[in-house]
Amino acid sequence: MIKTRLRYCVYDPDPRGNDRYYVRKNGRKKIRIHEKFEDAQGNITKDFMAAYWAALELMDKAAAKPKKQTPREDTFDWLVDQYFRSAKFQKFDAATQRDKRSVLTRFCETAGSLPYRKYRRQDMEASQLKRKSTPGAADKLVKVIRALFNWAINQSPPLASSNPAVAIEKLNAGSEGFHTWTVEEVERYRAHHKLGTNPRLALEIMLNIGARLSDASRIGRQHESAGWLRFTAFKNRNKHPTVIEVRMTSDLTSALRATETGDLTYLVSEYGAAFTINGLGNRMREWCDAAGLPHCSAHGLRKAAAVMLAESGATAPELCAIFGWSKLETAETYIRKAQKRKMADNAFTRLDEYRNRKSVSLSKSKKQNETKTGKSDAKTTL
Repeated sequence: MIKTRLRYCVYDPDPRGNDRYYVRKNGRKKIRIHEKFEDAQGNITKDFMAAYWAALELMDKAAAKPKKQTPREDTFDWLVDQYFRSAKFQKFDAATQRDKRSVLTRFCETAGSLPYRKYRRQDMEASQLKRKSTPGAADKLVKVIRALFNWAINQSPPLASSNPAVAIEKLNAGSEGFHTWTVEEVERYRAHHKLGTNPRLALEIMLNIGARLSDASRIGRQHESAGWLRFTAFKNRNKHPTVIEVRMTSDLTSALRATETGDLTYLVSEYGAAFTINGLGNRMREWCDAAGLPHCSAHGLRKAAAVMLAESGATAPELCAIFGWSKLETAETYIRKAQKRKMADNAFTRLDEYRNRKSVSLSKSKKQNETKTGKSDAKTTL
C-alpha cells in the first residue's frame, strides 16, 4: 500500500491495476472510498474529501463504542461464541470459517438472545420457511445449525441433548444445482477461447480431470508423474484428505504445451501470480460471459466431466476414484442419468430404423428387358 497526501489514506490497487483508496487506522477496520480521487488538474475532488472525512468520523464513533459484553449463557449468542472458539471450528479452512461465521452471525441478529435449549424442530422449520424466497440460503442455514448442535451434543459435558435440525427436508431438493455443460457449450467456449490462452487452459483442466476450482487454482508441474496428475483434494483436506490420481488426457497436454504456465501452478494471472480460489472463480465467470455462456460455471464443468465419463461406461467406483467422492451414491446419480439418456437414444435409433424399413418397397422392381416367358436373349442363327 502507498500513502497518499492525506493522513490515514492509502492507495492499494487491485490485482488488475484498478484504483482503490482506503482510510486506515491501527486496530480499526479499514474503509474503502469509492469516489474519484483526483480531477483532470490533479486536485483531490470534493466528493473524495467528503467521503474521507465521513470515514474518519465513522471510525472515531466505532472506537468510542463500548466493547460487546460476553453473551449470556444458554443463549444462541453464547453457544455460537463457544463454537467459534472451539478447536473443531479452528480446524476449518479460512473460507469455511467465513461462510459458517456469516450464516450464524446473521441468524443471531434475530435469535441471538433466545435460549438455544428450547429451540425445537418446528422452530427450525419456521426459520427455514422464513427464508423460502432464497431456498439455497434457507437450506444452508439448516445445515449450519445442524453442525452447530452436533458439536454441542458431542461436548463433555454435552451442551445440548437433541438436534432440532436433523431430518429436515430441503426446500431446494428439486433443483439440479449448477448447470451441466453440454457438448455444444464446451465447443462454443473452445471456439471463443483458443489454445494458448488461460481461459482455454482452465476449461481443459476442469473438464479433463474433473477438478474443482479449489484444485484447478493449485495444480502445477509438481503434481505430474509419468503422464498422470497426483494431488490431495483441497476440499476436506483437514478432516478427510483424499488423494486423487488421474491420467492426463491429450486435450489437457495439448493445452499445457500451448500455454505459458507458472512455476507451481499451471494457471497464473496477468501478473504471473497464482490465482486465489475466488479470483479464479471470478475470472471463469468473465470468461464464460465473454463466450456467450452466462448460464455456465466452473462447477458445471465438473458435472459435465462426470456425465461424459458415465456415458462412456465408467463404473461407480471408477468415478469415485477420479472425482474423490466417498459415496457410491454420488457416482450412481450420474450413471443413472447416463443410462437414461442412452436408453432414450437407443429407442429413437430403433424408431429411425423402423421408419427407414417402412419407406423401402418390399418387392424388387423388374428390369425393362425382363420377360415373363424366360426365353433366351441369344440371337437366332440365320
